[in-house]
Amino acid sequence: MENNYQLSRIHNYIHGLMSREEMFQLEKEALEDPFLQDAIDGYRLQNGVDAKQLSLLQQRLSRRIENTIATRHAQYFTWQRLAIGAAAGVLFVVLLALLYFKHFNGKAERTTDVTLSEPENLVAIEPLLDGGDAAPVGGWKAFEQYLNNQVRDGGKGGEIIVNFTIGKDGLPDQIHAEGTPEQALVDEAIRLLQSGGKWQGTKGRLKITFPLKEMKNSAQSNIIKPPHCFGIEKK
Repeated sequence: MENNYQLSRIHNYIHGLMSREEMFQLEKEALEDPFLQDAIDGYRLQNGVDAKQLSLLQQRLSRRIENTIATRHAQYFTWQRLAIGAAAGVLFVVLLALLYFKHFNGKAERTTDVTLSEPENLVAIEPLLDGGDAAPVGGWKAFEQYLNNQVRDGGKGGEIIVNFTIGKDGLPDQIHAEGTPEQALVDEAIRLLQSGGKWQGTKGRLKITFPLKEMKNSAQSNIIKPPHCFGIEKK
C-alpha cells in the first residue's frame, strides 16, 4: 500500500503533539510498513532536524517507497508473463502431437492375413450302378473308411474308374481300369480292392478319387492379403 509519509506527523508523534487517536493511527501504519518504522526510529535518535533536513528525508522516503512499489509490480508482471508463455508452449506442443498422430494414423496401412481352409484330404468312392450290382458286405461307408485308413501316401492324386467281377470267394477279381490313368493309381486301386474284404453280387464298376497329398502343405502356406475387404484400406 502506497503511503504519503509526512515528516511533520513523525515530528508531532515524537514530541507528543498528537492526540491519542492520531498516535494510534500512526503506530498502526508503522506496524504495516517497516519503512515508516525506520523513519520514526531514525528521527527519534536525532535531537532535532531543521526544515531543510526534514524535506530531504521526506524526499528520500518517497523515492524509496516508489522504487519498492515499482520493483514489486515488475516482479509480479514478469512471473505472470512467464506462466502465460509456459502454458501457451505446452498447448502448442499438445496440438502438434494430436495433428501428427491424426495424420499418420489415417494413412497407416491395415492388412488382414486370410488363410485358406485346408480341403478334406480323403479318398472318395462313387459306385456306378450302370456297371454292375456289386457292393461291399460291410457297406459303402465302412469300405470308404477302410480305403482312407489303408491308402498309401503316393503323392499323386486323380480319379480312376475300375471294373471287376466277384469271385466265388467273394473277393474282387479281374480288376482293370478304364482309359489310361497313372499306373500308380491302377496298382493302388487293385491292392485296395483285393485286400478290402468280401463283396456281394456278380460284378461292379467303381470310381475312386485319390487326393493330392501336396495340397495339404500348399494350402497351409497359401496366405493372401486382399486389397480391400470389410473396411481394410487398400495399400
